[in-house]
Amino acid sequence: MKILLVDDEEMILRGLKRALFANKWSIFLATSGQEALKILESQAIDIDIDIDIIISDILMPKMNGVQLLEKVSKKYPSVIRASLSGYSDGDLTIRGGFFSHLAFTKPCDPKTLEREINRISMLLNVFPDNIIQHAVSGINSLPTYPANFYQMKRILECDQPSLDDLADTLKHDPALSAKIIQISNNAMFHCGKDIVCLREAVSRLGIQAISNILDMMENHSISNNSPSAQLQELQANSYKVASLAAKMVPDDEKDFTYLAGLLHRVGEYVRLKITPDLMRSLLDPKTKGRDKSHIETHLFKTDSYQLAFYLLSYWGFSQTMTDTISLQNTPQKLFDLPFGAACAIYFARSIINDQPIDHQLVTHLGLETKLEAWLQESV
Repeated sequence: MKILLVDDEEMILRGLKRALFANKWSIFLATSGQEALKILESQAIDIDIDIDIIISDILMPKMNGVQLLEKVSKKYPSVIRASLSGYSDGDLTIRGGFFSHLAFTKPCDPKTLEREINRISMLLNVFPDNIIQHAVSGINSLPTYPANFYQMKRILECDQPSLDDLADTLKHDPALSAKIIQISNNAMFHCGKDIVCLREAVSRLGIQAISNILDMMENHSISNNSPSAQLQELQANSYKVASLAAKMVPDDEKDFTYLAGLLHRVGEYVRLKITPDLMRSLLDPKTKGRDKSHIETHLFKTDSYQLAFYLLSYWGFSQTMTDTISLQNTPQKLFDLPFGAACAIYFARSIINDQPIDHQLVTHLGLETKLEAWLQESV
């Protein structure tokens, strides 16, 4: 792993380098955004410089960390981006988090930093090729269905915006929810446990932070290139699957199951972000029922559940969450699990999408009676 550390305080840079030195990673140091960009530019002529991760302080003179990370996301999208900020940085922290895969607080716990770098290193090793890694790591946000986005904006413009109304709107939109959950779980807002409940995420961030996130998304996620009809189909289907799946599990698993169900088609948003024209064809109602696996293979030699796994892993979602979603691609593995979120989402999407249900799995889990109730629930 080759890591570029950026901070205008040389003492902090040296401290971070000492903390990471024992791992035998190659560490590059820059005391400004301009110097960091020069190091990245030198990759083209020096094969010994091929940065995997950039970790940048947010509050720096001249070019701040937000400006740097935005430039890196556009010019060097395959580089993993992490922000480093203090609790007093406020708005800059939110903006930095928008362009970052990961976010750390200052002072940064070396063990936390080391653990996350190791996790990213393992993730990079499972990508099937550089094309996929380059495409997925360059994504800062997902295309959002305009009606949901502007509903959020209208709520925020009220004299006393309702957190409940914001959460209710989020529950219908995978793209907005993914970004809100990602930022609510970064180190700046983390309170000892990952949030999976959208109402809790809204409460943790607060009105001003959510407003700032939406302002960023308005510039980067609302585009005429993203087909609204397809976005509407994706968000409506994801909402139905999430709602039904959450009804199948015990109360203490409902929030997690709902979020996993809402995000289970995020991989299709990834493709929509990268190849909107191809996705129009893939999601066209006229092609419903046809085998589309050849399109997926043609696009990236991988399927949408794997793309969801890659993106959400980059964004710091728990392995439990990413595994729950990726298991939808291999339902035979559900035989090895007790009934929970992964199984519930499988049954919910089979019912909602009118797809065949594996009745051997139903019998294996002893769900014959419950299945009838779920079928009635979906009518």
